Amino acid sequence: MTSVRQQTSNIMAMAKILFTHKPFLNPMQVWNPEMDNQIQALEESFGINENEFMRAIQSGLYLWNENLESSHVISQEITSPTGSYWHGLIHRMEGDFSNAKYWFNDARHHPISTQLVSSLRAYLTMEQLAKLDNETLRSKLEVLVASPVWNPAVFVDAVALQLMHVQDSLAEEWLRQIQYLEMKLLLNYCYEQSYGGSLLEAIEQQ
Repeated sequence: MTSVRQQTSNIMAMAKILFTHKPFLNPMQVWNPEMDNQIQALEESFGINENEFMRAIQSGLYLWNENLESSHVISQEITSPTGSYWHGLIHRMEGDFSNAKYWFNDARHHPISTQLVSSLRAYLTMEQLAKLDNETLRSKLEVLVASPVWNPAVFVDAVALQLMHVQDSLAEEWLRQIQYLEMKLLLNYCYEQSYGGSLLEAIEQQ
């Protein structure tokens, strides 16, 4: 078992690399196989101090590395809203949209939701959305930007439309960035609950 300091150092090192990659909406293969080995080794370091948020961090790192299977094995054993949120993300990225909605509903109004809405509005505006030709997808994104609360079911619908019908390059860029923000906030939340302090701020200060 490694020290808490070593654990946080390892997590920060992995996250710093993973943050340079913006996961695909529907990934087909692991992004960095070597990173998978490092994520697996993290589990062996938890020891008797392991808690559900540590496991959720591991699930999130696997998902960021686009290893959906390994992430799913962990998240399905975490019964909290946070575990359900990771579970919903996995199913959305698998293209299992109805199951994704089920797990997002089970996650209820997750603590990251307020910050996610703020981050979304800072990134995407109604004026930018006017550039999107597909009216159906544009209306879904307009709902997300206009809503005072995060609506994961509407985002699932937007991703499904993009992947299955629209396939617009600009929409792809927007949706991947929103997913990036979502995953970043959720991973940071898990880190805060496990170790205290912000993972994002710690990385910036390195």
